[in-house]
Amino acid sequence: MDQPNLRTLSRRIQSREIKVLSLLSDALERTRLCQHTFTGIDERSLDQAEIIDQQLAANQSIPVLSGIPITIKDLFDIQGQLTLAGSVVLKHYVRPASSDCDVLKPLRKSGLLFLARTNMSEFAFSGLGINSHYGTPECIWDRTEGRIPGGSSSGSAVSVAEGIAPVSMGTDTAGSCRIPAAFNSVVGVKPSYGRFSLQGIFPLSCSSDAPGPIGVDVDSCHIIDQVISGDWDGHGEIPAIKPVGIRDLRLIIPDSVVLHDLDCEVENCFERAVKALSDAGACIQKSPAPVIDECADLFLNRAIAGYEAYTLHKDMMQSHADEYDPNVLSRISSYQEVSASEQQARYAAKRRLVRDFNELMRQGKFDAMISPTVSCIPPKIAHALEASNTKSVNLRCLRNTAIANNFDGCSMSLPCSDHGSAPVGLMISSTNGKDARLYEIGCAVEGILNQIRATG
Repeated sequence: MDQPNLRTLSRRIQSREIKVLSLLSDALERTRLCQHTFTGIDERSLDQAEIIDQQLAANQSIPVLSGIPITIKDLFDIQGQLTLAGSVVLKHYVRPASSDCDVLKPLRKSGLLFLARTNMSEFAFSGLGINSHYGTPECIWDRTEGRIPGGSSSGSAVSVAEGIAPVSMGTDTAGSCRIPAAFNSVVGVKPSYGRFSLQGIFPLSCSSDAPGPIGVDVDSCHIIDQVISGDWDGHGEIPAIKPVGIRDLRLIIPDSVVLHDLDCEVENCFERAVKALSDAGACIQKSPAPVIDECADLFLNRAIAGYEAYTLHKDMMQSHADEYDPNVLSRISSYQEVSASEQQARYAAKRRLVRDFNELMRQGKFDAMISPTVSCIPPKIAHALEASNTKSVNLRCLRNTAIANNFDGCSMSLPCSDHGSAPVGLMISSTNGKDARLYEIGCAVEGILNQIRATG
């Protein structure tokens, strides 16, 4: 992408090529021009920027990411701010956070500046990115028509695509980092379930939520991962990914539902990407994978997150139903008939799918699975808002990404369409705990995709 990544911005700031105050002033001006993308802007970041410039001028030792702005999804507690999860109903219940949530504490300590809170699907319960309270940020592509940004981390992806910040923090329960990343031609990562703390993040699904970065490139997302994980403290040399050799890669394309009902743009971009990876020496095997269809079926017909969301929201819905987005209210309410015993059966089904996916990858000696991130290009907002379309469009957007959440894996979306054309994402997924390897693979694949995107 044209905008600088985290590493480049760090170098420019540390070498005093640019002043932090100038960088932040420009970013703040852009936030004001970017409609419906933010639910709050922190003007105090200008004061912090001025202090950092003074520290640099005095040759003081400060973390190497100091002064770089990032944006934060409105699910994360930020000290002194309200966490509203893209809703209005929570104004009745929440108070300004007494501290940052666990995953943000090391980011703040690393010197990153929390520029703004990003808009999102209400309570993260939609893959569309539409918000009836704060407006809907438009996808970066085809703004003449107005396309959905993808959700639920809609504002996070748009803020990165707009060049306001090189990275944003989102969450992914069924695709909420990867869908908007795919629709806005940026990188979105779903870490392995359990990799990062959920303390201080407003929940959707305690069994699936995963906080993750959305960034201009794999490198920027990896740096954030290293800071949150504690593998790097923000001082000294910025950690670098050592990309895996493409010829050493063994990848599986599941001959399954992930390849069904693809828009022609998605199918063409995916096939081109697969050919480029194969030509570069990757071993790619298209193979039946019943576990992938079963993961999709569990999401589409026996969704685990629905029961958890209903349990969390039932009292608020009884008291303030009129303050919910009607589509979100209807969707959450639809899970009220799920019994506790049925939910336990769904948990058991998921545990089996995790085992079966791990066995598929082990037996085939696969490094990762690849597929289209989303089966469609971004639909028009007007089309998605039609009552007869909303549910089907939402499920279509979520279908492929939700599969990785049902095997608790790690997964990332990389842009694979030509610059300026309809955005399409390539998804790379692996088993739980293989995050470091996923970044190595993602870095290598990104290099191949950037080559074909540059040549068109």
